[in-house]
Amino acid sequence: MSRFARWSLPLVALGLWLFTSVVVGGLYPAFVQRFQVVPDEVNKEVEFVDHNIQFTRDAFGLSDVEVRSFAASGALDVADIEANRATIDNIRLWDPSVLRTTYRQLQEIRTFYGIEDVDVDRYEIDGELTQVMVSARELDEQNIPGGGWVNEKLVFTHGFGAVLSPANDVTVAGQPEFLIKDIPPVSSVDTLGIEQPRIYFSDSADSDYLIVATNEQEVDFPIGESEVARTSYDGTGGVELGGIFRRAAWALRFGDVDVLISGQPRSDSRVMLERNIRDRVAKVAPFLFPDADPYLVIVDGNLTWVLDLYTVSDNYPYSTVALTGRLDRTRGLPSTFNYIRNPVKATVDAFSGEMTFYVIDESDPLIRAQQRIFPDLFTTEPIPDALVDHLRYPEDLFRVQSDMYLLYHMTQPRDFFNTVDPWQIANDPSTSERTDLRGAFIDAEGNQLRPMLPYYLLMRLPDEDDLSFLIMQPFTPQNRPNMVSFMVAKSGPDEYGQMIDYRLPAASAQQGPGQVGNFINQDPAISAEFTLLSQGGSDVIQGNMLVVPVEESLLYVQPIYIRADPEGGGGDSSGIPEFKRVVVSFDGDIEMRNTLDEALAAVFGATPDGGDQEPPPQTGGDVPEEVAALLDAAAQALADADAALRNGDLAGYQAKVDEARDFIARAVTLSEATTP
Repeated sequence: MSRFARWSLPLVALGLWLFTSVVVGGLYPAFVQRFQVVPDEVNKEVEFVDHNIQFTRDAFGLSDVEVRSFAASGALDVADIEANRATIDNIRLWDPSVLRTTYRQLQEIRTFYGIEDVDVDRYEIDGELTQVMVSARELDEQNIPGGGWVNEKLVFTHGFGAVLSPANDVTVAGQPEFLIKDIPPVSSVDTLGIEQPRIYFSDSADSDYLIVATNEQEVDFPIGESEVARTSYDGTGGVELGGIFRRAAWALRFGDVDVLISGQPRSDSRVMLERNIRDRVAKVAPFLFPDADPYLVIVDGNLTWVLDLYTVSDNYPYSTVALTGRLDRTRGLPSTFNYIRNPVKATVDAFSGEMTFYVIDESDPLIRAQQRIFPDLFTTEPIPDALVDHLRYPEDLFRVQSDMYLLYHMTQPRDFFNTVDPWQIANDPSTSERTDLRGAFIDAEGNQLRPMLPYYLLMRLPDEDDLSFLIMQPFTPQNRPNMVSFMVAKSGPDEYGQMIDYRLPAASAQQGPGQVGNFINQDPAISAEFTLLSQGGSDVIQGNMLVVPVEESLLYVQPIYIRADPEGGGGDSSGIPEFKRVVVSFDGDIEMRNTLDEALAAVFGATPDGGDQEPPPQTGGDVPEEVAALLDAAAQALADADAALRNGDLAGYQAKVDEARDFIARAVTLSEATTP
């Protein structure tokens, strides 16, 4: 047999393989695509588009979103405001990023304490469900005084207490009205007492270990200008240090000989490991991904962290990969997945570090599998009622769902294929900080915009009788500023996870948050007052723009803060942000006043207490004529000042205000001289 005959069969096979690869694998598909699919693309691909829509909506928990019509009526009046007083009284006047700075300035107390985050929750206050802002006073390990192994590992070991204030209340000085404050925690509400305020496990902890219950007592809390109370840990958290051999093992474990040679630790001392709650949970359940924002809850006098845990996959058939531009990439969810559920709520005791994993969604096949693999990890006990009242729909999950809903609100394959109704997240007109979690997008004019982050509200939805604690996200059409929809997800015990898409009328353009923000800044009176408020080294901060549904209408509310800015550049400063004004916008009418009730009164023609405007009561002639004349002159000067401000005349405004002050001062002096 010739050499060619021996190689003929392999050569033929190779030739056939190359021919098949080129023709069958490349030319034929290209031919089919060009001459069969492209001329009739919609009909050819509609079946597969339908699969993608259905499977993507299912993979991201969007299949059960209820779509309701929302009239966006301009007929809201005083009676409607009063009928929804529970919603109005819970409109959040504190932007979390602004309040974080205020809390830090007023309530960190000492350099070794830190307030890292402000969360939104709800508690029953004086018999009424009230939206509140809450923060943990954690140990700031970067600012432990003195340094050294003893201070860092044995003495400064824990944070202390929490700070809590109503989301809607402001003091006369423009500061939060604290319900829980100071060290030890002082509570003005009997049901919100903190019996165990020490925080050994927290969201910001970053040291690899601490040793407690040693001969060196721990700093507990300050009791004077330079004195502190001390304590020794008496809980069950951590692992017992043990004798010399175990101490040697610990020293090797930490690469720290001080654990072995120091005379302060005892054999019954306890080593606190994995004090960061997200790291702690990840060690036990690495197959679950944590939400980036754990939050603190006061339960039966104890401080407990609640952490939402997710199951994810990137292998869900037909599903599109998640949009993750508005997630914190440094913590929490991975960057790539096409399926997500929130089947587990984990709690971590701030004092002992004890973890409990509650399964709240057994329909998730991934968590069912993990339950069978780790039967002792997940508790079979129901979540305590006191904790159920504080569960909330997780923010990271809602961000992902909202981003996917921009396209997947379209359920008809042909509409989806032609992209007839793409949405985008509404523009955020605030100037507050905390831009780390905000991705940016470009509008049709090339302007860079910031999408709004979803926010929590305690309110009564249209056609519903009870208050709902929910998270909300407004939408606008792509490259258009008008509002088209808003989606909510409920957190209440009997309605947890219910999602509703409220669609605004398509035949008329409704103002979006970004538009309202522009109108606020363009208003001559408001713009002039911003300029006035920003004088003298102050920085004006426009807080979160809140879209608040009331009946079948939309109310826009934006709080305004002032912060001392010694640098004069509008950047970070050591000033305490104080609430100074609030802007209310409804149906094109924009008013800014000192309080929410006053702004509502200006918009809807009601007095701050909710009644219709009436003439002021007569004084009965008790005021001396000269005093009355001075007060009348002061009132006229203030009216002239208001007119000057609306015309943008700052100099005239200031002159009339000074004139009014002079009249009032003379009236007071005269009154004191003539009144016993």
